[in-house]
Amino acid sequence: MPLYYVQNFTYDGPGSSKMYGAMGAHNHSQAVQFTTDCLAYLTAIGCKNVQATGSFASNQAEPAHGKEMCWDALQSRWVKA
Repeated sequence: MPLYYVQNFTYDGPGSSKMYGAMGAHNHSQAVQFTTDCLAYLTAIGCKNVQATGSFASNQAEPAHGKEMCWDALQSRWVKA
């Protein structure tokens, strides 16, 4: 059972999203990139004034709800699963 990075985001609407992605082997640069790529994804789909809320968490169980991201090794970034 994999462990996950998890971060909550809010945006105008009002709206909110829980984003999560499987960690695999611990990689600090992937962890740092997670929030950045989630912000970019939410902005790209039209969300306005996107902000990360709460604290970034690693080593979490898979959330019951949310948007899953996956690491794209060829692009070295997180993408929507």
